Amino acid sequence: MIMSAESIFHLRSLPDLDWVIYILVGTLVLLAVCRLLFTQNFDALFRFEQFKEVNDNQLLFGAVFLVVFSVLTSTLVYEFLITDYDFIFYNPYMKVLAVAVIILLFLGLRFVLDRILIYAFGLNYDHDAKLKAFNYFRVYAVVFMWITVLLFYFTDIKKAVLLIVLGILLVFIRFFSFSFFFREQEQKQRRFWYYNILYLCTLEILPVLVFFKFLNVW
Repeated sequence: MIMSAESIFHLRSLPDLDWVIYILVGTLVLLAVCRLLFTQNFDALFRFEQFKEVNDNQLLFGAVFLVVFSVLTSTLVYEFLITDYDFIFYNPYMKVLAVAVIILLFLGLRFVLDRILIYAFGLNYDHDAKLKAFNYFRVYAVVFMWITVLLFYFTDIKKAVLLIVLGILLVFIRFFSFSFFFREQEQKQRRFWYYNILYLCTLEILPVLVFFKFLNVW
């Protein structure tokens, strides 16, 4: 067991990655508190049919995982950040916090645009069903993200490979969240599909392309 662990993880010669450990432990503590507050949600994580029957506060539950997801994403992005503003963001925590806030602001803007598109198309759908479907699969996204951060900084696995695998997993998770949400909708209106095509192009695919362009430039 120890030998297999040593073959994957490597000892750090410098203490410059302590901040990553603190972030990983901090997010685990936050999730542990979330586990105590939302026992029913966590107990139903292995069955979506059971999860959608849970009456815990899904809005707060999803918000916690959004924050954790944003922090872990910014921890990965840290490696690609420019140093021009180090006189302001002079330590990793400030940089991670700044990027996490930007991600949360983007998600908030996307939510507003989503509501505008729903109003423009005159859609009538089950908001609770969508929230539960996205929350259910976001938990798995956070798990994969946490593991990726750990492997990214503390193993010799090629970082490009980790990011590609993570990207593929996140795409599949997003696909399943949409598919489960669509399956729960009783009304199959054509304009509903028009809305989702526009949603995917504008609020899902375009930000990913911008993000990769962002990394390529830096």
